Amino acid sequence: MIDTLQIYEQLKDEITPTAAKKIAEAIGRVYSELLNTVTKEEFRELKDTVAELAEAQKRTEQRLTRLEAVVEELAEAQKRTEQRLTRLEAVVEELAEAQKRTEQELRKLIGEHRKTREQLGGVSHT
Repeated sequence: MIDTLQIYEQLKDEITPTAAKKIAEAIGRVYSELLNTVTKEEFRELKDTVAELAEAQKRTEQRLTRLEAVVEELAEAQKRTEQRLTRLEAVVEELAEAQKRTEQELRKLIGEHRKTREQLGGVSHT
């Protein structure tokens, strides 16, 4: 911290007090402004940090691009799976219908077999 009062005290003996006061105040303002400026080292650090952030952003975008590709592949695989499942459902439905028809034919065959046995039984009695 700069002591403007000390600067004033040193200058007032050599120049007028008013001039000494103005010079001390001006030095105080300049000092305050210098405290608020960025040093070369701070600026270099800031530049380095921004460069690191840019590189991290680039890596993130690359990972995101890879992830998007994987999700697209998964979506395609899901679509193919759904198509296969739809075909499988149709085949199962056809099999169920065929099973129903088979059961109906089997019932008919059992009925006809029963009639045949009855007729054969009647023939053997005569």
